[in-house]
Amino acid sequence: MSVYLYNLGFSTSDSYGQAGEFEAYQGSQTGLGQSSAWMQYNVPNQLPPGVTDGLAALSALNSSQWNFVQGNTGMNLKAGDYVILRFFPYGINPPCNLRATAVIGRGISTAAPASPANSAPFMAGSQPRPVIDIDNSPGSNWPGATGIDGAWTYCIGMIHGNPADYTLNVGASIFITAGAQQGTTMAYGQDPQMHVVTTMQGTAEGTAA
Repeated sequence: MSVYLYNLGFSTSDSYGQAGEFEAYQGSQTGLGQSSAWMQYNVPNQLPPGVTDGLAALSALNSSQWNFVQGNTGMNLKAGDYVILRFFPYGINPPCNLRATAVIGRGISTAAPASPANSAPFMAGSQPRPVIDIDNSPGSNWPGATGIDGAWTYCIGMIHGNPADYTLNVGASIFITAGAQQGTTMAYGQDPQMHVVTTMQGTAEGTAA
């Protein structure tokens, strides 16, 4: 069992934000300020507070407890691993609310199953959870940051099922609540790609967990 964090920074003013993209991974970024990056929880034999096999909002993470694994390339995960999504304001941004969404599907690298099979490796009770929608209300009512670090951090559950390639299209819509851009809505999206495997744990390059 390992716990992985997919960390995504957003800006309301730079070229990435204007293109509807999360900030790209850059080697100069450090700690939880690394965007489009996968990280691994480094506390042995424990789960981070609040992490469960289901959807849960988490409080601020401790940067010292997370090790960088890789940038935004295909990520190998295995059954029993947990996944956390974290969205944080990158650079100087006005106050905002954020609604997070993810849609999971089987990638074209995985052959279509001969019989009905779970559409996603995450579960809602006994049912697959192919759509994760954190909130569905007007922008003024979207959630504020879940932690005192100003980030929105969500556990989305544990990996289940057989080996497969999945797309994980992660999106975030923000509603600016103050300043010159108050009332403006912006959206961001990205697919980090996931590989659910049975014998390997870690990065697509084969780093062991």
